[in-house]
Amino acid sequence: MPIRASAHRRALRDARAGPGSGTLLNNNDDERIAKHLGSRRGPDPIIAVGPDRPAALVRTTVTFALGLLIVLIIWQVFAWVYNDVLDRAVLRFPAPLETFAMLWDFLFEGRTLLGHTIYDHIVASLSRWMVAFALATVVGLAMGSVLGYSTRLFPIGIVPVSVFQMIPGLAWLPIALLLFGLGSNAAVFIIFAVSSVVITIGVAGGIRRVPPVVIRAAKMMGADDLTLFRKVLIPYATVDIVNGLRVGMGSAWRVLIAAEMVVGTGIGLGYAITMTKDLLNYVGSFACIVIICIIGLLLDKVLFAEIEKYARHRLGMEEGC
Repeated sequence: MPIRASAHRRALRDARAGPGSGTLLNNNDDERIAKHLGSRRGPDPIIAVGPDRPAALVRTTVTFALGLLIVLIIWQVFAWVYNDVLDRAVLRFPAPLETFAMLWDFLFEGRTLLGHTIYDHIVASLSRWMVAFALATVVGLAMGSVLGYSTRLFPIGIVPVSVFQMIPGLAWLPIALLLFGLGSNAAVFIIFAVSSVVITIGVAGGIRRVPPVVIRAAKMMGADDLTLFRKVLIPYATVDIVNGLRVGMGSAWRVLIAAEMVVGTGIGLGYAITMTKDLLNYVGSFACIVIICIIGLLLDKVLFAEIEKYARHRLGMEEGC
């Protein structure tokens, strides 16, 4: 927001405050300052603060493009060394150009993969992710809020949460198979088990970071528990909560692909990768990996990055929106 310079007016007001202000002005000084202020023309100067949004967007885009270019260069060099220098002609390492050519066929030429279009695989994976992540968000927000708010429950409740956090995603596989058997439900359970723990820890940590003096001040002003939670704790911990959801989203997306590889979903990006690998169609596997990266980047760098930026703006932590 623009800031209007009013240092002269403040100086005049402080000087007129009298002996208690530490500065005394006689009548001549007072008249001289008033004359100076009255002789000024035009509005007070404006000092512009805040980022130049278009320029910042261009810088972000260029930086992101350079990072992707580095990834593509490393990929191309590795494929060249594997295929031409080491000369392993039996199984070629897919290069970027041929991978993106097959990806184009999947997306725009109607080429099928394991009897389904690539869009069928994408929709199947996103559907499982959305169901599991929605459940994990509800449970993680509820458990994290309770543990973060209650200083008595936290030391006890954080122990099982930490134990579950130590279990890798695919280590939940035996439990998922016992409960749901092979199929989509087992994959959804694994995603839920991993991401709900991450979200719980993030939310609890954010709420516990609220300074005790803020909580005491709110209680002294008559805030009950519900008001304290809605008006103080949640707003103060918003950025940490969003970060917890962001990390949980990434964990859910990664473990989804791994789960689809092993629980026999019959359709999905993870299932497509493991099946094309078994059929020695490594170019198809790499095309699916590229799609997974694109979707993950869109979810993280576009969706949750904008949510975090909006939350920081509403809290006055950065300029612009």
